Amino acid sequence: MRTLKHILKLFLVMSTFSLANDTETSKQEFQPEYRFITSLYTTHPADNDIYNNKTNLLGLEYRPIKDVGLSFGYFQNSFYNDSYVLAVNKYFRPFNSLQNLYFNTGIGVVKGYKKLNVIKDKHNNEVLKKSKFNTNFGGDYIVGASLGVGYDVTERLSFNAAYVGAFIVTMNLKLN
Repeated sequence: MRTLKHILKLFLVMSTFSLANDTETSKQEFQPEYRFITSLYTTHPADNDIYNNKTNLLGLEYRPIKDVGLSFGYFQNSFYNDSYVLAVNKYFRPFNSLQNLYFNTGIGVVKGYKKLNVIKDKHNNEVLKKSKFNTNFGGDYIVGASLGVGYDVTERLSFNAAYVGAFIVTMNLKLN
């Protein structure tokens, strides 16, 4: 619970900083928006054939101010466990001539990773992969982070490639 309070404080600080920058440079007033997020592709840098690459991510992001979002999502993690994430995301657009290109970072709380995660062969029950998480708190909660790059195809549709322990490509659709 204390970690969630720290994340919310970070979100407020980032929001305040971003809002101050946006009001000075914005040509038109930003309207809060909702975005639907889903995974298109996932791959792992090692043992890709053992880990789950069909994450079935479904999420919703609320952007109360420009380039800052609060997201919630469901996915099946690398160890085939149902997982949930609550994250704060920050988007950066450093190139004036390439406003459709952005970089992003996020941090959040993820539920669904045990201290010791095991993948077993479905046919003979042999252990294929073990992975221990030292960042667990409160049972199966961990703090997770992401780093990515994205492109706005239109005002409503964007694609993002991020690293979150695995590489994942998502599609983001503006709902309002």
